[in-house]
Amino acid sequence: MSTIKLLPEQLINQIAAGEVVERPASVVKELVENSIDAGATRIVIEAAKGGRELIRVADDGRGMGREDLFLALERHATSKLSDATGLSHIATMGFRGEALPSIASICQFTLSSALTHGEGFKIRAKGGTIVENAPVSRPKGTEVTVGQIFFNLPARRKFLRSEEREFAYIKELVQRFAMVHPAVAFELIHDGRTLFNLAPAGSSLDRALSLWKAPRDEVAAVDIDAAGMRGELILGSPYRTFSAPSTVAVNGRIVSDRRVNAVIFRILREATGGDHRATYLLSITLPFDELDVNVHPAKTEVRFRNEPALHALVESLLLKGLSAVRGGTEPLPLPPFRPASSVPNSYPFAAGGTAGRVHEKPLQYAMFQPSAPATLPAEAPTEEGFSPAVRFTGYRVIGTLFGAYVAVEMDDALYLIDQHASHERIVYTRLRTAMEHKSGLTQMTVLPEPVHLSPAEMALWRERQAIFTELGFIIDELDESSLVIRGVPALAVEPSWPSLVREMLAGILESGFTSAWDEKFLSFVALRACKTAVRAERALSPEEIEQLIADINASETLTCPHGRPFFFVIRKAELDRKVGR
Repeated sequence: MSTIKLLPEQLINQIAAGEVVERPASVVKELVENSIDAGATRIVIEAAKGGRELIRVADDGRGMGREDLFLALERHATSKLSDATGLSHIATMGFRGEALPSIASICQFTLSSALTHGEGFKIRAKGGTIVENAPVSRPKGTEVTVGQIFFNLPARRKFLRSEEREFAYIKELVQRFAMVHPAVAFELIHDGRTLFNLAPAGSSLDRALSLWKAPRDEVAAVDIDAAGMRGELILGSPYRTFSAPSTVAVNGRIVSDRRVNAVIFRILREATGGDHRATYLLSITLPFDELDVNVHPAKTEVRFRNEPALHALVESLLLKGLSAVRGGTEPLPLPPFRPASSVPNSYPFAAGGTAGRVHEKPLQYAMFQPSAPATLPAEAPTEEGFSPAVRFTGYRVIGTLFGAYVAVEMDDALYLIDQHASHERIVYTRLRTAMEHKSGLTQMTVLPEPVHLSPAEMALWRERQAIFTELGFIIDELDESSLVIRGVPALAVEPSWPSLVREMLAGILESGFTSAWDEKFLSFVALRACKTAVRAERALSPEEIEQLIADINASETLTCPHGRPFFFVIRKAELDRKVGR
């Protein structure tokens, strides 16, 4: 007797529902995506008891006829796919093909739709079994009602969170849809109360200003076209709190990609000191055959064919957006490397020598021109005393405290600048920008340096060798298991280059690239910046202090390379309270 059995259709649907439906918000996501695919211009989402008791999604889209309503409840039935070639060019919110039958299998389910006004049809099912079907008079469009979610799976139902928590998930999801699809009107109702009713907006920026309840001067809108992709970013000031979730969308689809998120969080951490999180809408548009959207049952994850280019685009968008929010202007360019002899009166902090290389002159820190006054006023310090949005204008230098902190008076506050951490960021940014803009030269090694690799590492190097070339390396293949380094980036640093190449390859194997260079390489640059930056316990001259402040004003990132903020603020009012004035 065979021990392998075919499962009943209803059980198959319930298993599939476990992948597609995690909580009430999962149902809302599937139904709203179907409404958008149907061309809806208005979508009404209603929930009761956090979605536990009721979810209703109604739209004014194309609607369905009687035959299509029955087919929609069959597994792997869809109007969005006709053959296998379509899997690589998916332009809709689908396709997974299991959503409606999976949802219907774990609730009391009603589906009604009409192709024309007044002539519709309705199907009612319980636990996946159709119990009623009949003609119905209704407007053109579709309405889906989900009642008593997981009523026949008590083990799943008991793991739902509180009503408040479950509805919070629904609310955030609908807000994300509203941001990504501004031309669609959205209404959200909970327990009979309308939370918001959003009219169609002309753009994502208009929708953001309405939904976030934000003044225009606290929101930046920037875009970049690169590598066949277009990126658009709506970014709220990191120093304000907006009651809306952040969103990443790819071709109109809300997604969650851990590597894209890692790039975003890194840039925000470096730019704000790690104490703030910005509200943003990041929209990426790229050819459909450049990504795979059919890798997760809930369709929240995607795979990108050209991840390095995508991550570089995201990074550029964030930096451009932060610059616009901070001062309303493009970030000032960092100067290229220049020999010390060509920079009279240069800032006297050497970045290290290049002994044993072709270029033997030490490279010094080139001077920045002071930045123009910011178009936005200085931000008020936070409760923690750190205000990374400030630009120093109209200030008075008081002096140096403990040989480590520069004290600056501006407006009604005292700013204490950590001279080591601030200069560490400036040196690090200069080195990183030289890499980014290809302004650092390649310097030839005196003697070729061999690199011994495993078969996997060698295969990876052959695949990614162009990236090493872009960084400034000259590397040749010596044999089946060895490379030879003949040239390295001219960054005035002296690491073990063979070890660094192996670390970079290991990093690619482990987590991929987040931009045009490897994070392990940047970590090393950060360490080198720490060693070459001006040390604490050395009092700066007045000229050096003025130059340091000018460089801080020109820097778009106000933390040290390790994410630590390099100045903090004491308000005059706080001092007055201390002495009881």
